[in-house]
Amino acid sequence: MTQPNTYTLRLLRAQAHQLSHELALMPAEAMLWKPAPEEWSVHECLTHLRDIERQVFLVRITRVIKEDTPHLPFFDEAAYHKEHWNPDEPIQNILADFVAARAAEVSLLESADWSRTGVHATRGPISLGWLADYTAGHSWEHLSQIMRVRLYHATKKG
Repeated sequence: MTQPNTYTLRLLRAQAHQLSHELALMPAEAMLWKPAPEEWSVHECLTHLRDIERQVFLVRITRVIKEDTPHLPFFDEAAYHKEHWNPDEPIQNILADFVAARAAEVSLLESADWSRTGVHATRGPISLGWLADYTAGHSWEHLSQIMRVRLYHATKKG
């Protein structure tokens, strides 16, 4: 049995707080603003984070913990986002959903065997430890994107 990585668990917990803090710094009128047509708004980034957390990471973590070597299907995040994103959905609801999914993941990961594996459709065998690290990395990627949008928006207004 591979024990949980306490550093990764701390990162996963901290990201929910960091995201809440970052959103609190963003003016409400700027949530749908895009720095360029091909880039996402803060609202889109947060929606994506929430959706991937609930539809992909929480599902995969749960299956790897509870099933023996489950098959983990490919998830087309771009198609899902295109079909499900609603610009009218309140940002606080999206954030609350993300925080709840992340708390559920951390709760599962705290006592799990991080050497358990699943078989991803395109990556092949992946361990629970790899999945936890990947989840943290994905969140940092989009958190930094949200931060860049906020800072860029502030310089354009100032």
